[in-house]
Amino acid sequence: MALEPQVATGSEENTLGRGLPPPQHSLQTIISEEQFIKPLEERVVPFFRLAGIVLLNRRDFNNQFYFNLMNEAEKLEVFLDDHGAKENITWYYFREIIASIRNFAISAFQLSHVLYRYHEYNPVEPAQYGAEFLNQGQTAMDNLNGVVMALINEAVGELGRRGCALDLAGQTATEFKEIIATVKLPRNVEMRNYKSSERMIMHIAESYRRISVKVHRDHYGKRTPPDEFEQMIPARVNETKVKILESSLHNLQSEYDTHIRTADSATVGEDVISLRTLISMPMHLLEMARWLIHFYERHESEAYAHVGQGEISRIVDKKLVLGLISNFSLFFAHRYMMMGKRAAEQIMSRLARISRVTLPVPKPVGFHARPAYYVTIVVEEHGTDAFLIVDGRKFDARSVLDILEAGGMAADKELETVEFEGDERTLADLKILAGSNYCENEQIPKELNYIRIARNIMA
Repeated sequence: MALEPQVATGSEENTLGRGLPPPQHSLQTIISEEQFIKPLEERVVPFFRLAGIVLLNRRDFNNQFYFNLMNEAEKLEVFLDDHGAKENITWYYFREIIASIRNFAISAFQLSHVLYRYHEYNPVEPAQYGAEFLNQGQTAMDNLNGVVMALINEAVGELGRRGCALDLAGQTATEFKEIIATVKLPRNVEMRNYKSSERMIMHIAESYRRISVKVHRDHYGKRTPPDEFEQMIPARVNETKVKILESSLHNLQSEYDTHIRTADSATVGEDVISLRTLISMPMHLLEMARWLIHFYERHESEAYAHVGQGEISRIVDKKLVLGLISNFSLFFAHRYMMMGKRAAEQIMSRLARISRVTLPVPKPVGFHARPAYYVTIVVEEHGTDAFLIVDGRKFDARSVLDILEAGGMAADKELETVEFEGDERTLADLKILAGSNYCENEQIPKELNYIRIARNIMA
C-alpha cells in the first residue's frame, strides 16, 4: 500500500521548504517561585526528618548520622539543581545552605571515621602523639558539629522565610545512635598460604614514598595562622591538588588490599603491615581537608564572590574553617605520611638489590658542600640506604656532614676514587652525577632534573 505524502503546514512548512529542521519545542516548563514550594515541601521531608534530630538532640553527632546526612543533603541538592534553584535568586541561598551542609557532613564523616577507628588502626607512634591527635580531633569534631547545627538552623529559617512550614515534632534519634562493636568474629581466614611478591611490595612502598615527598614539599606539616594560610589559597593549596593526593592514596590502598592485606606479618614483615594504617589515616584526613577547601573556595573566598556568599560567611567563621584545614587535617595528614615515609624507606632498603660502584672524587677540591649536597639529593630521591666508603669505613650518604667527613679523609689519603654502596638505581644516578663531575659547573644532567627541583625548593 502506497504511503500518503505528509503535508507540512504553517511555520513548519516554511522551515521544511528552506531545507531546515523543524522547530524544537522546549521540554521544560517554567514555574513560579511560589509554585515551587509544594514539590519542595514534599522533597525536603527526608532531609529534615534526619536534620531535625540534631536540633532536638545535640549529642547525636556520629558516624552513622553524618553518613546519612551527607547522602540526604546530596539528594536534596540534586533536586534543587534539577529545578534550577542554582540560577534562581529566590532559592539560590537555600541551595547554598544545603550544599554547605553536605560539605561539612562529608568532612565530619571522614574525621569521625578516623577517630572511631583510631585504636583499630593502632598507628605506631609515641603515646603523647596519639593523645594529641585524639584531643585535637575531638575539638575539631566539636567545631564541625557546631557548624552543621548552625547551618541546619539557617536552612529551617530560610524555608520559613520562603513560606515553607516544617513539623519536626515527634522525631527521635534512636536509629542514628552509634553502633560500637565490642566483639568481633575470630580472625581465621587462612593467610599463610598467600605470598605477596617482593616486586608488588616494593612498588607500593615506592609509590607511597613519592606521594609523601609531594606532601612534604608542599609544606602541609606547617601549622599556619588563618590570615597567612588564606593567602596560600588557591595558588599553593587548592581542592584539585589535595584531591590528587587523596586519590593517589586511595588507589594505593586498593592495590594494598588486593595484593598484600591477606598476607600476615611473618610473610611480609611488620613494616609492610603497618603501612596500611599510614595509607588510610592520611587519606581520610586529606578528604576531610578537600571538602573544607571546597567549601572555602565556593562560599568564603573573595575570589569566588557570588549571591548568598555574605550570608554563609555570617554563619560560618572562615578562620575556623582555615584552622581546621591547616592546623588539623593537613598537619596530621603530613605527620602520618612522614611516619609512612620512614616505613616505606625501611621496606625499600630491606628489599633493595645492593651493590657497589667505584666513582671518582670531585675535582678540583673533593667532596665539599655542593657535591656533598647533590649526593644526598640523589640518595633521598630513591629513598633507600646508601653509603660512601673510604678506606673501608662507611659514611651515611644521606648526611651532608658524613660526606664532608668522608671527603676530608679521602683528601688526607690523596684518594682519587671512592666507593658507593646502595640500591642499583641509586648507584646508576650517582654514576651520572660523577660523570658530570658532581655538577661543579652547575650544569645538571637532564636525567637528574630532580636535583634542580630540590635545590630550588631549598633556595
